[in-house]
Amino acid sequence: MRRSLIRMVWALGFFLLCILGPPPKCVASEPVKIWVRFSDKGPSSLGQNKSTFPGMAPENENLPVSNVYMEALKAKGFVCDTRLKWQNLVSGRIDPDSIPGLRAYAFITGISHFPRKAKPLPTLPRFPLNWLPPGLGKSSAMGIDYGAGRALMESLQVDKVHAWMRSAKMKPGKGMRVAVIDADFHLGSPIFSELFTQNRIRDQWDFVSNQAISVQQDLDSGSHGGECLSLIGGNLPGTLVGVAPEAEFLLYRAEENLHEGWVEEDYVAAAIERAVDSGAQVISISLGYRYEYDDGHADLPFSALDGKTRPSSIAAQGAARRNVLVSVAMGNLPSPDHIPTSPSISAPADADSILAVGIADKMRQRCSYSCTGPTADGRVKPDLVSMGAVGGCAVSVANTSMKVASLEQLQGTSFAAPVVAGIATILRQTHPELKAETIRQALISTSDSYETPDSLVGHGLLNAWAAFLKINGDTLPHASPVGWVRLYHGGGRIPLFIPRNSKDPLPKLELVELSGRRIPVTVQILGPTLSIEPEHDLRTGVYMVRIQ
Repeated sequence: MRRSLIRMVWALGFFLLCILGPPPKCVASEPVKIWVRFSDKGPSSLGQNKSTFPGMAPENENLPVSNVYMEALKAKGFVCDTRLKWQNLVSGRIDPDSIPGLRAYAFITGISHFPRKAKPLPTLPRFPLNWLPPGLGKSSAMGIDYGAGRALMESLQVDKVHAWMRSAKMKPGKGMRVAVIDADFHLGSPIFSELFTQNRIRDQWDFVSNQAISVQQDLDSGSHGGECLSLIGGNLPGTLVGVAPEAEFLLYRAEENLHEGWVEEDYVAAAIERAVDSGAQVISISLGYRYEYDDGHADLPFSALDGKTRPSSIAAQGAARRNVLVSVAMGNLPSPDHIPTSPSISAPADADSILAVGIADKMRQRCSYSCTGPTADGRVKPDLVSMGAVGGCAVSVANTSMKVASLEQLQGTSFAAPVVAGIATILRQTHPELKAETIRQALISTSDSYETPDSLVGHGLLNAWAAFLKINGDTLPHASPVGWVRLYHGGGRIPLFIPRNSKDPLPKLELVELSGRRIPVTVQILGPTLSIEPEHDLRTGVYMVRIQ
């Protein structure tokens, strides 16, 4: 009887299944990522906080995003990723069916969707460089053994600024704070050892996973962030020495390289805010967002790249308004083109008051992969270019996949932005009282195509020494036309620099040891300065320059 009943129930179920079909599946909508913009900073700010986007009233920009509003979003299922206080803007994920409920809130003035990232493009060529002949990188200026960085340092005349700093007993980057906003930071190479032994990584955060980032020395896989950092803070004489090797660093991971996902522009904007709050004087960003949708839609319209539309660009401009110099890579074309037919700039390189950096070869011609301007509102971009000093358009950087001292030669504007950031750092160090905009203008106005800028190389190839002379021209005292100048010399064949009145003819100079022995020298006029280079190495000590 029991067996017959089971058969009857089974037969009835099969009959109903045939007539009605299978039961409907309960499928939850996949969360989407969105921007949410608020009208003000919430009831706790006493009503004196109405937004004037882009950018709120200056006295209210630094107020935090309202927790009351965030709790209301949370009640609708919103999971927050970032809060941008300067723009009163948040990003996060939510079920798409819940978005109409958010739009009903009176304090929300805008909701927009994030695009999904396209699959990663093939990386630009990598050239391993694991060994250098002894002495290949030795620079005649100040005796620094730049290693594989020598060509770049001398081409951009960074070595001359370093030489002056040593004569003034200044260590390049000492006391300065630089933020590097990038992807992973794996710093196992000995090129980074001093950052750990001297405790000069002052802040770090992983915005992708929303937790403290770890950049321990036992991490040995390759990383874009580490490669960029080596051009500023690397310090292993004979292998690679960066532009500002004694600086302090803030390291912020704002890009996910391994998995396809949502575009991370919100993480970059949040990292910029944290960098400023953490005391950054210079920010280097080797990330850019023009978007390549994976769902068949077009890229961002060119009209959105006007420097005041994209949140990352507004954040970069906000940092500049707060006296921070921001250096941003122009980005790389997916298919290099020698003569681009349309602008290819991305955000935040389109921001105003920053340095958008492209890259040129040894002939001062744009490298074919370097993205181009202008901005949608007609401003010149790039602002200037750095140089690829190896094989035309490559740069030597730390090989972060190795725990031994080795290098790679890589192409990309990613490696131009940190070089410019490092130069800006040492220029600010020599004159900490100057505004970031003054340093920026000095770098632009002394670039080699300043009078004839274009959309390929902007104002041209920068010159660190010329920019240094520019900011010192009105502050150094003029040398007496006749008399003795007492100078400290740090040893080696380091040029000595003394100011001059640009209206005076070239004086006759003699370099004399305190013992009275004359030393042969070569004298050059460098703007408002005389460069006195000894014809052989000198010992560390005090020397006298006789001006006749």
